[in-house]
Amino acid sequence: MMVSADRADDPVVLAGLAQALPPENRGLVDLLMLVGEPGEPVPERLRERIARDGGPLWAGALLLPRASSWSEGGLHPQHYAGSCRLNPGLRGLPFSLPGEPLDAQPSFPPAEVKWDAVVVAAALEQTPAALTQDGSVRRDVERRLYGDLGNDDHRWSLALRYARAAGLVRPGNGKLHGYPDAHPRPLSDVSALLHGGVPTAAAALVLRLATEAWTRASWLIALLKSTGRETFYSPVANGYPARNEYFDDDGFALVELPAVMLALDVLHRAGAIDAVRDHESVVAFRRPTSRPRGQGGFMLTPDGDILCHVAELRLEDYRRLARLAPFVEGDALRRHRLSREGITAELAAGHRDTLEYLAEHSRTGVPANLHDQVREWQRSATRLSILTGVDVVEEEDGRLRVATPADQGRVIDYTTRPRARFVAMHGKLHVPDGWDPLDVRVTLARVARPGGREGQAWVYEPELRPQANPQALLARLREYHGGDLPGELETIVLAGGGVPPALAIEAVLVRLPAEVADPIRRDRIAGPILRRSVSATECIVPRDQLTALRGRLAALGVAWEGVE
Repeated sequence: MMVSADRADDPVVLAGLAQALPPENRGLVDLLMLVGEPGEPVPERLRERIARDGGPLWAGALLLPRASSWSEGGLHPQHYAGSCRLNPGLRGLPFSLPGEPLDAQPSFPPAEVKWDAVVVAAALEQTPAALTQDGSVRRDVERRLYGDLGNDDHRWSLALRYARAAGLVRPGNGKLHGYPDAHPRPLSDVSALLHGGVPTAAAALVLRLATEAWTRASWLIALLKSTGRETFYSPVANGYPARNEYFDDDGFALVELPAVMLALDVLHRAGAIDAVRDHESVVAFRRPTSRPRGQGGFMLTPDGDILCHVAELRLEDYRRLARLAPFVEGDALRRHRLSREGITAELAAGHRDTLEYLAEHSRTGVPANLHDQVREWQRSATRLSILTGVDVVEEEDGRLRVATPADQGRVIDYTTRPRARFVAMHGKLHVPDGWDPLDVRVTLARVARPGGREGQAWVYEPELRPQANPQALLARLREYHGGDLPGELETIVLAGGGVPPALAIEAVLVRLPAEVADPIRRDRIAGPILRRSVSATECIVPRDQLTALRGRLAALGVAWEGVE
């Protein structure tokens, strides 16, 4: 059907002409609307299809040359099959396959790529990934990274591509470094997240077809099967035989169907479309609508787990959380866990208000045990700065500060040997202030337990401990004590190195007559037996020597009474 030039830009007339076309020609209009927007140049790869089925489209001004006019006597418009465009008046024309309306609520994606990109950036901040010469992540490093995050390669490889495109991870010195709290730059083309080829073209098609109303994925698949099999490639141009056998259901399942379903999944994860999902894939899609900003915060459990939902926490707050508490598992509901490494990274990033941040965003507050644990991790992870030429004072909470004249602190000159001494009194070891350098206190700690302070001195209480080299330790203790050591302390040190046991021998006290006590003790036989004297007349005699002593005394004329 021909159309006059004055009516060639009337959308109503053009729509009527398109609806009246035979099926094969109407299918070509569908294909051209799938390939690009009306008014844009048609790909040259469709030249043969246009030359075969495009006659009625030229006659009805549905197809136009790229040039707005041509001279009289020029080539017939059909000879412009490789250089034409679809009439801009067809914009908004419905496809020949009607779509069914759908009333549904959008589903959450399996995992939002913007949040996953923050997790990947936090992991690469902790451990940067080695890069190959072409700037890609090494395969073994990439597998290790995905394994640490949950072994979902599709999810985390997509997150890594998004993080690189958004500037959350950046290369430097042969490694890929993460910046989780950097402000992500917007992506100019979300379809570039796919690996090019048919999936990228499918993503661009989905973005063009998305409207305010739901579009069923099954409708798009049916449309591609019926009239749009050349939307993404030309079988002849790509080396495929232009035979009907190629366009069967199996061939579609191998090429277009996976590409379209992958594009729908990636665009939904990236927030470029709203989607209705079943347990496997996207069922319908539409343009994204605004979502309320999260205000609920997260839940902090006493064992250090943090549970947050993507609908209840702002992405700005999540960027800091991903560094502070490394990701453990989850998709829409995510679980993180506080750790010493996270606290160290938090301090390295310049944050000193970790507890204040947790208290602000935790709906369950900060449990007392976690409060103390975070303080301990902060204290152990804080870097110590050495200040020369100053005194340092330790506060009661463990913090250090530079001393002032009001502190009246003493200055230790480390160019000479410091004064060191301890005094033994009443069974305790006292180290006076001013004589208490670290080496004397460390030495005493090897033989005694700290007992606090008494007056102006540190106090230690001796106790038995194993000693590897007791003689060396005794020499050091004598040096600090200034002379002989108390018997108690020396015995404890020697016993710690090992000594023979004390023996108990059964003995009898023998009392000699005062008149002959001295000559008997000088007797050549009785004297050695009576060598252990208690007094001038009393001696200790082992029981097994009593018989010999009694016989000798009888020989000397001294009687025996008592123990037989």
